[in-house]
Amino acid sequence: MPEDNKNKPATPNGDKNIFQKVAEGAGHIAIGLGTVAMQSTRDPVSTTYPDEMPTLYPTSRHRLALNVNPITGEHLCIACKQCERVCPDQCITVIPDPTAKGKVQEFYIDQGLCMFCGLCTEVCPTDCIINTVDFEMSEYSREALVYDIKKLTLKREESDFYFQFKGLDLPKPKKAAAEATPAS
Repeated sequence: MPEDNKNKPATPNGDKNIFQKVAEGAGHIAIGLGTVAMQSTRDPVSTTYPDEMPTLYPTSRHRLALNVNPITGEHLCIACKQCERVCPDQCITVIPDPTAKGKVQEFYIDQGLCMFCGLCTEVCPTDCIINTVDFEMSEYSREALVYDIKKLTLKREESDFYFQFKGLDLPKPKKAAAEATPAS
């Protein structure tokens, strides 16, 4: 009677007996031990990070910073706001100097909001904004990740390093106001 089989509770062992299950379990354990043995003979992939810094490349995209002219030390930002317009995260704010054309008064980047896409570095006509190889930016608050112009601006030595490291062309010095106006 097939109806009697329906009402019977299912056996916990199913169709396999206990010896088959033990053999199957031992096979899975052997596969796992084989994987461990194979991996233990390979060289480690990870490094001891705090003691040994990883090799980073010129195309690495990490913390954003503002370059200065490594020769003269003058700021390279001309307040064109192209980086602000192209940023998909809207994490860049550029405030031009109202008294002088081509100078920046304030510059803010929210590093916590930035996705490090590199679009701002590509559109910058003066190579002012760059991705550095500094990736250690942990802070205790979100507000500390909003960098102002002082925290963003690199020193001359750092800018010189990045111009050489990334293979950027050295900028031409800006003409002084006295040189730009012809004498009458």
